[in-house]
Amino acid sequence: MGLKASSGNVTALLGKQSAPSDLGYPAGIVLVPKGEYFATDTLAKVEANWLDNINSVDSLRWRVLPLQYDVEPTKEDDVYATSSTGNVAFVRAGKTTIKYMVKVTPFVMSQLNNLNGTDFDLFIITSNGFITGYSSDGTKFQPFSLQNFRVEGDTSVDLLSMIPIVWTYEDPTQWNSQASFIQPLKEGSPDVWNPRDVKDPKAITTIVTLGTTSGFTIYLEGYDKVPFTGAVKEDIVVKDTTTGVLTALTTLTEDADTSGLYAAAATIAAGTYGIGVAPVGTSGATQGFAGLDNDLQEVTIS
Repeated sequence: MGLKASSGNVTALLGKQSAPSDLGYPAGIVLVPKGEYFATDTLAKVEANWLDNINSVDSLRWRVLPLQYDVEPTKEDDVYATSSTGNVAFVRAGKTTIKYMVKVTPFVMSQLNNLNGTDFDLFIITSNGFITGYSSDGTKFQPFSLQNFRVEGDTSVDLLSMIPIVWTYEDPTQWNSQASFIQPLKEGSPDVWNPRDVKDPKAITTIVTLGTTSGFTIYLEGYDKVPFTGAVKEDIVVKDTTTGVLTALTTLTEDADTSGLYAAAATIAAGTYGIGVAPVGTSGATQGFAGLDNDLQEVTIS
């Protein structure tokens, strides 16, 4: 099955009657560096292809944002020009600006603010397991073009941060005339998976306690408060903040009763360390984490 489309420009289908009737609401988004897309819908249906892009080097990495708490669209009026003789000509359709609200911890808020000033396009993940983009030629599956992407300041009144993420769609025709959809969960070709289950590997908060010269306790969870399970010792970095020297863990044991909680054993000299998840490409790491130095939690060992 080819791309489901909202218009007849996708050759595999025959117009609007072929479009899915219930996409659901926008539940999540995937930010894509400018110029990136899938060459065909078949490639877009393979979960491993999404994970490869999400686990890529930082400059090319696709980013899965937290599931939305609320979404507020604002539609610009269509633009017209009036001549000196009073004739009115259509110039372009009004652009839509989205305020996408997420509720996250202050730690994750700092990660999101690092995205400011970066150029992205985006795919939309819906509550019914669709991925929404557009196709300009009936073959490629492309993310919607964005402008004015910005992560705004915290608007919450509790310990969780309420963060507005605001963007404007650059070209209204991508949705109005070229919108396309895939639903791997139902189509089952070439594999079955739910796009809502895809997590961003950098979306990990690290909580370190009980730090001693023989080890520490560490808890890992994602943007959406889901614990990360199945980590191995190579997934964790222990880095001396003065010398930059790394200390390898001896073992990492997941707690039998609390998902995401681990006991880390190591021989650690007294000092101050940054502890957190390992960067992409770390030998032996299993989770595909994309940890950065400024995400490491500073811990004093004495």
